[in-house]
Amino acid sequence: MKNAVSVAMARRGLALSLAMSLVFTPAFSQDSKPMTNQDVINSVRANIGESIILAAIRASKPGFNTSANEIIKLQQSGVSDGLISAVIAAASARTSNPRSAAIAPSRATQGRVAQNRADYSPEEVILIDGGQRQPMHYLTPQIRTAVRALGFGGVGQYAVLNGPSAALRLTSRQPEFLLAVPSNAQAESYYTLANFVVRKNGNREVIIGGGYMSYSSGIHRDRVVATKSTQAPDQSGAPSGYTIYRISVLAPLPAGEYAMVLYNSQVRVSGFFAGGLDSYFDFSVGGG
Repeated sequence: MKNAVSVAMARRGLALSLAMSLVFTPAFSQDSKPMTNQDVINSVRANIGESIILAAIRASKPGFNTSANEIIKLQQSGVSDGLISAVIAAASARTSNPRSAAIAPSRATQGRVAQNRADYSPEEVILIDGGQRQPMHYLTPQIRTAVRALGFGGVGQYAVLNGPSAALRLTSRQPEFLLAVPSNAQAESYYTLANFVVRKNGNREVIIGGGYMSYSSGIHRDRVVATKSTQAPDQSGAPSGYTIYRISVLAPLPAGEYAMVLYNSQVRVSGFFAGGLDSYFDFSVGGG
């Protein structure tokens, strides 16, 4: 029994060292070792906190395998949906734009972030929270359809995010966002800042379509947060065919769950977001 306990403690210590080293290793440095599916599994089995593992995934050089069989293996190994989503997002961002640190900026890149950043990726939203800038990370939601949710014969369609709260928690109630919008699109048609409802099943969701006699699409106006968009003065980091916008809220945000939604499936984004799915950059605003 004593030997078994010692082995378990050693494994936990090894996984913790791995997770912490990944958290504090600059992303994509020449000597950093890619994080793999097995690293995630080992950390979960060692009972490392999910927030630490998530930070490690976001800060590491991704070496993940996101094939169907490997995703099933992650789930069967007890890896949560939130961590699996982070693995998929990390692998996708690295594949789509290998030149930029899509998961976390390197120290050199951090020094160049101003109104926008060099090698700005249209797959990113940069959050400005309390004067601090950081790249956000997106989820692709599940879609739920509820028949008669809007009355007899009605139907509602909902975007569902797993879990009652986003991993990213803001310190400010008046955040700003930087994003690259296709130059041939109006900024307001490319994004929506939405407030989510936390359901009794522990998930967050927002209605994205429905009706009774007719069907209309789009996030319901009651869930849309009023914002204004202005072109960033410095466009030097904008990719070809894109314009960088600064998005700000018109009033302080109440406590709750939110997401900046980019309509990749509806606005042409040739060369990026190859899957054509909308991206939900989720965050929480605390009370008090």
